[in-house]
Amino acid sequence: MAAESVRLGPGTFTFGETATPIDASCQLSSAVLSWEKDADDDIRTLCGDTVAGAVTYAASLSGTLLQDIANEAGIVFYTWQNKGKAVPFEFVPNTEAGATVTGTIVIDPLDVGSDDEYGSVMESDFEWACVGEPVLTAGAPLPLAADAEPVAA
Repeated sequence: MAAESVRLGPGTFTFGETATPIDASCQLSSAVLSWEKDADDDIRTLCGDTVAGAVTYAASLSGTLLQDIANEAGIVFYTWQNKGKAVPFEFVPNTEAGATVTGTIVIDPLDVGSDDEYGSVMESDFEWACVGEPVLTAGAPLPLAADAEPVAA
């Protein structure tokens, strides 16, 4: 199988109430949906058997958003007014590839200001926990480049 890769963007990121979602696509400079594994220790028994420890997974969405504090209807104000609230989200890392991640995140308020030097663009790093498991839906296969050879099945 030939190597495949997809670059981040252009894509979309929306979250909030289904009827009136916040479109944060143009404020988002990086994003990743990641998983954390929590595994209990295995238990060895006297007879030499091993009982496997329980394994659980938790997902979170993290990244960096540009602060839009001049706009009361913006993302920063939304996160302050909705802290702790579980809301639906949709993340499309690359619209051409079309894969979509959907689920529910718990909103934590974004930081305001910057640790960088005077005049720098203010950004907020975030990590929002997912409620339950997010769903990854595949997009349409990308077309082959003009000079690519199709792979026989």
